[in-house]
Amino acid sequence: MGKYAEAIADYDQAIALDPQDAVAYSNRGIAYRNLGKYAEAIADYTQAIALDPKNAGAYNNRGIAYRNLWKYAEAIADYDQAIALDPKNAAAYDNRGVARIYLEQYSAAVEDFTKAIELAPTTAAYYINRAEAYRALGQEDNAEADEEQAQKLGGQNSSALG
Repeated sequence: MGKYAEAIADYDQAIALDPQDAVAYSNRGIAYRNLGKYAEAIADYTQAIALDPKNAGAYNNRGIAYRNLWKYAEAIADYDQAIALDPKNAAAYDNRGVARIYLEQYSAAVEDFTKAIELAPTTAAYYINRAEAYRALGQEDNAEADEEQAQKLGGQNSSALG
């Protein structure tokens, strides 16, 4: 509902009642991230991971927060861990691909977006992001084909890159 400050207050109370609640830390991290408070989000995701080291979502979300701070190596390390824990996590592949584009690792980004598409073939954003990587590699035909597929799926020609 967009009431992130109120959510944080509620998660503060939940954590006070149960400091071992990894989900509460992870969810509060999401609220912080949505407010642009990335350092606080990272701290919460880190605590969630300490409490539940197999929480692929917390690694993926912490990676997003790192990426928002332009810490791409840290982001990729977290996406790697999310994928190791949950190899069918299409969002983690997509997020890692976006980070790799920022590092100009375009071929690796194409591989990540391709895997995301294999796992979730109806997600238009994955095609749009792969088109961006193809375009950076000079593969205009592949980029246009992905943009057409994204449009068929109802997506806009706007990537996660901004």
